[in-house]
Formats: sequence, C-alpha cells, structure tokens
Amino acid sequence: MKRPRRRAWLSYFEKSARRPRHRASLGAPPGSPIHIGERRLDETRIALTIFDRETVERRTEATLEDCARDTGPGKIRLIEVMGLHDTDRIVALCEHFRVPSLIQEDILNTSGRSKIEEHAEGVYIITRLLTHSPDGADVDVQHLAVLLLPGETVLTFREAPTTAFDPVHQRIDTGKGRIRRSGADYLLWALIDMVVDHYLQVTVSIDETLARLEESLETTPEQIDSTAVFAAKKDINHLHRGIRPIREIATALYHPDSDLVRPEMHPFFRDLHDHAIQAVEASEDLRETAASLRDFYLSSVSNRMNEIMKVLTCFSAIFLPLTFLAGIYGMNFRHMPELDWPLAYPALWIAFGLISAVMFWFFRRKRWL
Repeated sequence: MKRPRRRAWLSYFEKSARRPRHRASLGAPPGSPIHIGERRLDETRIALTIFDRETVERRTEATLEDCARDTGPGKIRLIEVMGLHDTDRIVALCEHFRVPSLIQEDILNTSGRSKIEEHAEGVYIITRLLTHSPDGADVDVQHLAVLLLPGETVLTFREAPTTAFDPVHQRIDTGKGRIRRSGADYLLWALIDMVVDHYLQVTVSIDETLARLEESLETTPEQIDSTAVFAAKKDINHLHRGIRPIREIATALYHPDSDLVRPEMHPFFRDLHDHAIQAVEASEDLRETAASLRDFYLSSVSNRMNEIMKVLTCFSAIFLPLTFLAGIYGMNFRHMPELDWPLAYPALWIAFGLISAVMFWFFRRKRWL
C-alpha cells in the first residue's frame, strides 16, 4: 500500500520542535547577535519601499546607506530584510534605527517564541508566517519579525522571499485603499493582517485534508495508513502552538501602550483581533478533529479486530463438539460397541455434519457470522 506523502510543514515543525534551543548562544551574554536556524538564502537581501500620497519608490537590492538616508517629511519607509544569517549587516541596520539588543537577538533566533513588545521607541513583533502552495499540498513556515519605529518606518525580517505580502505591495503601487494616505501604523496593521489571513487559509486547507481523511476512514478504514492519522494529530499540535501567540499580539495592538499607534487605528486592530481569535479557534478545532480522527481510527481497528475474533471464535465453537466426539472414539478402549457396527463410521460423519450445520445456522441467525 502506498503511503501518503506528508506535508512539508509537518517535517519543519518536527525539526523545529526537536531543535536544541539556544545551543549556539550558550554562555553568551543576553542580547548577543547570534543567528540560530537554517540558512535559506545564499546572501541577505534588503528591499526598500518609500511612498507617500503621490509617489512610490522601490529598490529590490537596497544598501544600508539607502535605508539610512532621510526620506523627508510625510513619507513612509518599508524595509524588508530577507535572510537572517548575515548578522553583521542586520546588526548594523538595527543599530542605525536603535533597535534594542535583546530584540536583535529575538530577530536572529528563528526558534524563539512569538511575542510583542511595546516601547516608546518602537513596537516589536516576533511571529511565524505560514504560506501554502496553490494546490495546498505544502506549507512553508518562516520566522518573521515586524518592527514599527519612529520616523514612519517599518522593518520586517524573514528567512526567505515570499509572496505573502504581494497584496500589500500592490495596494501601495496602485494607491488603492488607505495605505498611502495613512501612517506607518496602518502599514503595520496591513502586514500583520496578511499574516493572520494566511493562518486562516492554511487552517481551511488542512481542514479540507482532514475531511478527506475522515471520509476515507468511514468508507475504507482498512486502506488508511496509521502513520497518516497519528502524524496529523502530532503535527497539528505543533501548528496550533505556532498560531496561538497571534491572539496575544493582536490583543496588545488592540490596546496599545505605544504612542506610535494612533487612536484612529483602533477599529482596524479590533478587526485584526477578531481575525486572530478566529484563526486560533480554527487551529483548536483542527486539534479536536485530529484527536477524534485518531480515536475513530483506533475504534475502527478495534472493531475490525473484534469482528475477526468473533468469526474465529464461532468456528472454534463449531469444531469443539466435533473434537469432543473425535476424542471419544479415538480412545483405545477394548470394548466399544460402536466399533462393531458397520454403519458407525458414516453415522459419525452424519453427526459431524448435522452438528456443524445446526451451529452454523444458529450463529447466522444471531448475526455472529
């Protein structure tokens, strides 16, 4: 039987769950800029987008000098860093924008937990970005950091390029919506909202996969590989742990402590909070569904085993009186009257047949066979 191919995100979560935490930074002082995680790009790339109501300027290969130059009043600056292994370049960029050293450590640690910190000098968000392929077969998981800084500046750090934020760039290019008329806090909302939207898309895709697995369990449970059922529950638990912190992040943005988030952004972050709760609840539903599928599979296996044992028991019960008779006439007593009767042998076979037929009819009537 062909085993179903496991999703790529499953193996990622397994590796990240088993990866030793902070091993590379053991003994280092807090805030040490050490990259922890796999290298997913050959070199670190920086993309720069500067825009206002009338103009948009974009550079796909920006330098530190491009990011550090003064953009002028009224302009919003979006800096996207892809590839976290070049610690010198990332530290230099963070130092220019006065990002605390402990936040720099969180940016470079791809195995760290998701969180949000709000200070007068910035809002710092560490989370996970989930994106799936068009056919829904594979899910990519990335470490993502989004920083809202003074001077209408937003910094993002991720492990590799992604199309997840293309709708935000399209809105910037076309000027649709409020993104070019609002501040950097609106841009922060747009980016985090895309993260949550992808959470919802991934949970819907996985829910459809579980629905197909449930249908197969109901129709042909004997053809289901047990590995797929148990792996689904295990890996959805990892997925839930990756999505769950977004509720804390959305709640903090809904009730901000930083002056960088304006009061007029309250309705947008309230909507983000609702979507985050929906994503967390969807992941919790997936956990319950995976657990019920596992229990259903175990119940199906147990029922199938019980059916097999019932059939074997019935046949054993049929042969029990036959064995009893055979044992009696197999004894080596010298005087057995039936031994001298010419029809004893066929009569014994007739008795065997009648006993077997009657017991078989009885078991069928009781629907035990």
